[in-house]
Amino acid sequence: MLAVITSDLHGRLDILRAILSAHTDADLYLDAGDSSRRPAELEPFITVKGNCDLHGSERFRVIEFGSARILLFHGDRADLSDEGLYMLALRHRCEIVIHGHTHVPKYHCFRGVQIICPGSPAFPRGGSKPTYALLRGDPVEKVEFITVSHEKS
Repeated sequence: MLAVITSDLHGRLDILRAILSAHTDADLYLDAGDSSRRPAELEPFITVKGNCDLHGSERFRVIEFGSARILLFHGDRADLSDEGLYMLALRHRCEIVIHGHTHVPKYHCFRGVQIICPGSPAFPRGGSKPTYALLRGDPVEKVEFITVSHEKS
């Protein structure tokens, strides 16, 4: 199984379309908010509302991905520490937590919960490169970050 994860596009629908074209075989497409677009413009991506989004209403979503439950949210107004994300995962009975907001790619496990931030394919921060993430397997066996090469249009 394959899931494609983006976040913090801030209006760059061209980048999202390029990512989608590169992964037409994915089983799931997730966006962790701050797209600055209407949810329908992001389809087939399932999205959540970030602090810069005017459209959409769902701030948290729980998504089934094979045998795993994923908690998808943006991350603003949340405790993004390992402990905070772990507690949020427990509350929603999820094994994977995906968030955005920081624009910095991150992946690691904390007390058995996989914590993922795909970074931003449009506006990276903290010295990171423009990225999105891929999840592979059921159960998830591999998380990888893909660097986006683009010029702003």
